[in-house]
Amino acid sequence: MVVAFLAAMKIIAEQFPGAFSRYSLQVMESHQTGKLDTSGTAKAIISYFQKLGVSFDMDQIQMIREPKQQIEIVGVPEEHLSGHAFHLYHLTSPDQTVSFEFQHNVCGRSIYAEGTVDAILFLAKKVKLKADK
Repeated sequence: MVVAFLAAMKIIAEQFPGAFSRYSLQVMESHQTGKLDTSGTAKAIISYFQKLGVSFDMDQIQMIREPKQQIEIVGVPEEHLSGHAFHLYHLTSPDQTVSFEFQHNVCGRSIYAEGTVDAILFLAKKVKLKADK
């Protein structure tokens, strides 16, 4: 479903460029302690917000990797501390009268395996049909 959200954000950015110009953006992402880099998903979503007119630098992303904060602030269930992906994007209008929030959370890692199987089945079907792309 995260792939669908990315696709939807791409369409929105293409159809409504600049729609959120002058809005401020706050981004928080939480992953297991061992993930040292910033979420690629967060970077992709932010790039679409930038096309929608939001001014945001990637170094403004709030990365949460400390388990106590993940439980208390983010709401990650303790049993998923070793494998999760929580993201929150909060937009606010210049006059602070309008706000939008987008959130996607994944507990565990099985969704990634299921997505890989779906991709393989999709590609196998394309190969069988001798698709050009």
